[in-house]
Amino acid sequence: MTIAASTTRKPPATLAEAALPRRARQALERLLVDVRAEMGQQLPQLLQDTELGLSRATPSSEPALETARLAAIRSLGRGGHAFTTRFMAQVEASLATLQAARAAHAKADAASFTELRLLEDDELSDETTLQNMASRMEARNSLALQLLGHRLGVLAAAPALEGEALPLGPYALCNALADAADGLELSRYARLQLFQQFEKAMAEFYPPMLEAANARLAQDGILPFLSFVPVRVRPGSAAPSTLLDDKGANAPSAAGQREARGTEGGATGRTPGHGGPGHAAGSPGAGMAGGAAPGAGAGVPLAFTGGRAGRPTNPAFNALQGLLHRRRLLLAKLRPGGVDERVRETLRADEVLGALQRMRSTATKAESLADYRQILLAQARQLHGHGVALSDIDNDSFDLLALYLTQLQRELRRHSPGETLVERLRLPLAQLALRDQRFFTDPAHPARQLLNAVSLAGARWLAEDDLDSQWLGLLQRAVAAVQQDSEGALDTFIEANRTLQSGLQAQARKAEMTERRQVEAARGREKLALARQRANEEVQRLLHGRSLPRFQAILIEQAWIDVLALTHLRSGEASEAWRDVLATSARIIDLATGEAAAAGDDALAAQIRGALEQVGYHAEDATTIAHQLGHGGAQEGDLASRTELLVQLRARARLGEGNEVALEPPAPLAPTELAARDRLRALQTPAWVELLDASDFPLRRRLAWASTQTSQALLVNRRGQRASGEDLDVLARMLAAGNLRLLDGDPSPAEMAWDATLASLQRIGQGDSDATGMEPTDGN
Repeated sequence: MTIAASTTRKPPATLAEAALPRRARQALERLLVDVRAEMGQQLPQLLQDTELGLSRATPSSEPALETARLAAIRSLGRGGHAFTTRFMAQVEASLATLQAARAAHAKADAASFTELRLLEDDELSDETTLQNMASRMEARNSLALQLLGHRLGVLAAAPALEGEALPLGPYALCNALADAADGLELSRYARLQLFQQFEKAMAEFYPPMLEAANARLAQDGILPFLSFVPVRVRPGSAAPSTLLDDKGANAPSAAGQREARGTEGGATGRTPGHGGPGHAAGSPGAGMAGGAAPGAGAGVPLAFTGGRAGRPTNPAFNALQGLLHRRRLLLAKLRPGGVDERVRETLRADEVLGALQRMRSTATKAESLADYRQILLAQARQLHGHGVALSDIDNDSFDLLALYLTQLQRELRRHSPGETLVERLRLPLAQLALRDQRFFTDPAHPARQLLNAVSLAGARWLAEDDLDSQWLGLLQRAVAAVQQDSEGALDTFIEANRTLQSGLQAQARKAEMTERRQVEAARGREKLALARQRANEEVQRLLHGRSLPRFQAILIEQAWIDVLALTHLRSGEASEAWRDVLATSARIIDLATGEAAAAGDDALAAQIRGALEQVGYHAEDATTIAHQLGHGGAQEGDLASRTELLVQLRARARLGEGNEVALEPPAPLAPTELAARDRLRALQTPAWVELLDASDFPLRRRLAWASTQTSQALLVNRRGQRASGEDLDVLARMLAAGNLRLLDGDPSPAEMAWDATLASLQRIGQGDSDATGMEPTDGN
């Protein structure tokens, strides 16, 4: 496969047309869905960045070059969809022809003939540029590409794919870029700008995309345990002084580890000054909604009240360690013989953090945090030459974070942007949690705030209209900033969270302004409906049971009611303007019913015409209607003009048309539904509600306003935009039927997951005396 600037290849094959085994086809289709979702966001942004770069370039003094630049800008602006479609078609073609790799491998030893041909300068230059780009991308992502090549080789029934034969590899993507760029008809300079922007963008999102691709194939059972294992270093190869220092530093910790394991094994001896099991579990049980309460660590066994020397902890984290200890005791009762009594050397904190840093640099993939811990211990065992273990505080931090992230995974929607971003934060969060236990005890911790914001993008109740490209961009940049720091330092989380919260606050202000405008519009619609109802009541009062001729009745209903409603809105019932328009209405009705003389009244006609012009009628139409209303039903010889006037009235948009509200419920409400409606009206708006759609899919909406006079309510999405289903009676029926739930605030999935994790630990701590009747809550 050769990267070329321009190609004439046939339309690419699709996975549906490929002769692939069923399992391989399904795995590749799922992989393609993920890649299409990622590239579908990045490719339009790539064209926008290239277009912006060209527009900012200094105009050329040569007319031909300047014309080419402007043409390229226009082509980039309107060719986004075709560019993305053509690019993804090439990517799919590379996957569809995967089994061609087997044939290519079989013919690797056959004699090959080199074709000699002349190349254009532009074609040669593009090919060189793309070759260099692909080489750099391959060097930066060598490990992830190796893993992907092994997995795709399994699907191709061939050895590991690499280089130009690897679908989704740098060479394949650069080929797709060259082919898609051909459809844009760009100048030489514009093509180079596009290639440079592509490489710049790939430097940021290509490594996570490769990680996601490997994870997707591993989920589908394609080499799920494939990982990088470093070369084992024999113990004798290390410097003697280093080994002595390591053993000396770890000796006290090993003793503490033996004491802790003795406690876990069921020893009944307690350290003086500490209570029994009930006391240890009960002390931290209260005041731990967002994090463990300070001072809640009293009564925790001594083996769990601290870490190694120089690793200070806080009382709240000690309380969490006590709850974890009780959980382990319960699991030991449920799984007899599962306690490992062997004494092992304890890893230093810097060794653990260094191992996590190496995992991040080598893009090691695992299904869960527990798997990362097993990989860490296996690699450390190879480096030390014997079994090793984590210290108490590191082990507890791993356990607590694993429980938290497992619960958070249950709160997130599969394959959502939030789930992807949370997965990228697993190792950085592990590094931070090992350094700073306040992550577990302080709800205002920067990392907790960052995780709360990121998890919101994966909430199960998030609607499609809640997603916003600017919002997702803020989250992606925050996660990328954390990923760029291989050490997972606290300062990185602080800075990323500060930038993220600043952007989120700006978006929140924008959403608040949008919501405020929607509330004012809803109140205006309600006022208009009430004013129109009042106008109809006054017309019926003035009629006194009399009937109007059909033509005059239509004119009053279609035109004059709007005048009454607008006057009521502007001036109110106590104004002189309202009394005047009522007097005019009485005069019109008297003329129409024949109770008043039908002599021409120019003053009345002028008054009617002026009122109609105020509600938006043109002068000519207003004059015609005023002439008809001001002279009653005496004119019979102008039927054609009357018919034409009625047609124009029915075709004309009335005052507030399209925003009508129902003032009466369509059907009577049951007593429980009436109580539910009163409950909704009594809410302190705005309030968050969660409702189920026809497929029982939860949607979280914001009840921004509920009327105390009509059956109207206003539901908005997270961006403050008006949502559908704004009838208060409908919401009352849903609330009475259990299809709508009132929420106390707007907790994020991460907050809900932490509350659930803490509640689970507290239940275990309070009820471990009845452990035989309990089931473990996870697979650890």
